[in-house]
Amino acid sequence: MMKTDLPALPSPGSKALRNSKLEKYCRLRAALQPRAQAYLEAGWNDRSDASAYSHACRLERRTGVRDRIAYLSRQAEEMIAVKRERIEAQLWAIADGNIADFFETHEVVQRDHTGQPMTEPKCNEITGEMETALSLEKRVRPKLLTDLPPDLAKLIEEVRVDNHGRLIPKLYSKERANKELRNMLNLNAKSDAADVTKLSDQELLQTLAQQARELGIEIDLNYSFAQPKKTDE
Repeated sequence: MMKTDLPALPSPGSKALRNSKLEKYCRLRAALQPRAQAYLEAGWNDRSDASAYSHACRLERRTGVRDRIAYLSRQAEEMIAVKRERIEAQLWAIADGNIADFFETHEVVQRDHTGQPMTEPKCNEITGEMETALSLEKRVRPKLLTDLPPDLAKLIEEVRVDNHGRLIPKLYSKERANKELRNMLNLNAKSDAADVTKLSDQELLQTLAQQARELGIEIDLNYSFAQPKKTDE
């Protein structure tokens, strides 16, 4: 039986150029270096920037060089998108983090002021008879760091030791994460539209008059706002 699945052809420009100078030039250009600067930094000498620019333009007319720059540029854009997505996901995880996920409840024996265990009457579920049992109370303690799943462990900025020798996690700042998210998603952009509810009567009339002039409309704004009437007592 003949095989119909042929190996995929490599993308144009996916292989590094054999000439080390050309390869370095392509990488510099993919990193948005200007032509003349990339040409000189790659290792070629020239009399002037204008001459270096001319030689660089000639280099980029080569199919192999042009394909290599295009390929590296696409890779850089994809890497930036992946990194941005990872950073945004981490910021959302910090913003949505719940400190309760890092603690657990456990029972301890209650003790009196002398340190002796306290007891309390308890009904035996099997015999139905009353018995004396240790008095227990629920307390909260931090979970062992080694027991935390990776998605929770990466939300911890630092660990502090309390008076009992327990490791208390301190999470990354929610406030800082929210601020970074707002900047990343451009949620801090202010609207240019004026809030007319905050304008005084005079400012509102001036705004209406200005809009009318811009639209080429003649309107008569020679009126005053009515004042509340006083009633006779």
